[in-house]
Amino acid sequence: MLEPTRQLEDWIAETPESIAARLDGAREAQKQTQFTLAMMALISMVMLILSYNAYLSFDSDWILARTKEGIAPVDSATTAADILTHQALEDWAASRNATVELLGIHVSVDDAPVLGTTSLFVFSLWLLLVTRRENHTVGSLLRDTDTSLGDEDRATGSGRFTEHGARDLYSNSQRWLIYHSIIANRLFVTFDRSLSRIKSLRGSNPLLTKTAQGMKGNLNRLALSFSRDFFFWFPVVASAIVFYLDRRSYFQPDPFEPESLPPGTGAPFFLMSTGVFIACWIPLMVCCLGSARNSRATDAVVREYGEKLRSDLLRRKSGPETLAG
Repeated sequence: MLEPTRQLEDWIAETPESIAARLDGAREAQKQTQFTLAMMALISMVMLILSYNAYLSFDSDWILARTKEGIAPVDSATTAADILTHQALEDWAASRNATVELLGIHVSVDDAPVLGTTSLFVFSLWLLLVTRRENHTVGSLLRDTDTSLGDEDRATGSGRFTEHGARDLYSNSQRWLIYHSIIANRLFVTFDRSLSRIKSLRGSNPLLTKTAQGMKGNLNRLALSFSRDFFFWFPVVASAIVFYLDRRSYFQPDPFEPESLPPGTGAPFFLMSTGVFIACWIPLMVCCLGSARNSRATDAVVREYGEKLRSDLLRRKSGPETLAG
């Protein structure tokens, strides 16, 4: 009996002003989550682009072959082909570096596995905190405003009571406002399996539409779930790919020194950079996993809230019985 009392006391002093303030807090947490995910995706893309240009692009193979053959000095270039060749070399060399305007730093592709993964790790810590905050802010708000009545409560006419008296019931319109204020600001709306594409001003309300069944519905849910989880796991996968390409480059000819042997594991900082990468990559994976779980938990509680609201709206639509309040 003590546990329900503790849970119910959270909403005893609830007012319209406090609901509005909590909605503002939920929107702010959602914005921070979206911004952090966008920054992590941007850093991951920069890392992949730098590595691709340096190790996998056509220009990298072409330039390696030309450097082995020998290239005439710039001063002796007399044909358009010679001039374009030197320009291509300069452009490729420049593509191995990136300037991060937000941080005001210049990063080389050789530093991407360490500096890039370290930056992603720092952002992942922040992402873990903001998704946790979003989950608690949204979840507690929806719990405290969930005043839908079950079939047993309707049959007996009972409501929710505490030692302080009866709990005020939120009307469908109030819950509708809270529900849509949450989902309108969520980047990932895959939690609502019945949320279909709106193509016309007419037709059924997606909130009142049953979940699609069959292979098409299952494939649609899998695709949407993959799209959501992709952004949480993309930094982990991208940093691992960049690290692999960087390690592989130690065992391949260097365009800047085509006649020298590949340094291999004897290169300076090879083992040290590997240790730094592992020390940042493992926590990065753990933080992204926790953030994804927080996001899915938020989706679950919002979906449950929406399903209860949908049930009440369908009940009101099908008959004269309406919710109290």
